[in-house]
Amino acid sequence: MKCFYSFDTVSIDSPTAVTIGMFDGLHLGHLKVIQGCLTAAKEANLKTCVITFSNHPADHFTGKRNELLMPMQEKIAALEGLGIDYVIIIPFDAYIVELPAKMFIQEHLVHRLKAQKVILGYDNHFGKNREGSISYIKEHFCDELEAISIDVAKVDEVIVSSSQIKKYLSEGEVIKAKAMLGHYFAISGLVVHGNQNGRKIGFPTANMSLNADNKFIPQLGVYLCEVHLKEGSFYGLTNMGYRPTLNKDEGIHIETHILGYDGDLYGQGIEIRFMEKIRSEKRFDSFEELKNQIAADLAWAKLYLA
Repeated sequence: MKCFYSFDTVSIDSPTAVTIGMFDGLHLGHLKVIQGCLTAAKEANLKTCVITFSNHPADHFTGKRNELLMPMQEKIAALEGLGIDYVIIIPFDAYIVELPAKMFIQEHLVHRLKAQKVILGYDNHFGKNREGSISYIKEHFCDELEAISIDVAKVDEVIVSSSQIKKYLSEGEVIKAKAMLGHYFAISGLVVHGNQNGRKIGFPTANMSLNADNKFIPQLGVYLCEVHLKEGSFYGLTNMGYRPTLNKDEGIHIETHILGYDGDLYGQGIEIRFMEKIRSEKRFDSFEELKNQIAADLAWAKLYLA
């Protein structure tokens, strides 16, 4: 897969099937669109191309940086795994907002990307004033482009969307989030040195530094997780919070007690996949109370996994 970080640098020699979107999370709705692009390309012997954005569109309008279900490096890896040939990563900025749909199609889709088919989600709009759409392409470019609309994806009659998944995660509903993502929501990073308090009370933990500072974080609390290391996969208890019992450090700490593992992980990569929320974060009056609660959490996890 080849990535381009501006339209000016694009160099594509073969005709393509193109889709456009933020694709944050690559959830079931996104995958339906991507699969539609792959199928359309295969039927016509075309290359596949995804146009996506380096920042969330809301960033441009609000001036705030939105947290993402899938930061860019994760998204690139996922798109490559799906078999996409080209990814165009552009900033969602004033140029994109003010670019007329006609110019976007002529200059970028047809000329630069050599698009023959455009595959879009049912509600996808692009160009100035959101003029561009499946119907717009069919009306104005039917001789040059085939426009294919992909229908909505639903889970339990709820439309699959990144905002709905974020809502579930913010409520600790990781199972509902998984149903829309098609997989467990995950965070990844490096194991860093902590203050060793977990080891002191008999439950050593791996402390994580996230790979991306704009990664969306679920509701704080304690979760049963799958833990993926270079040595293999394990189960673990992950606590995300402010450590109200242990200290008054600023910032969220992410630490995982890995069941059946006691090796040295410092500096190594770690991925945490959220299986189920056990409880919310709470303050304990002593280390002994905290130790007893962790033991109870561990007993719950073992029963869940039995």
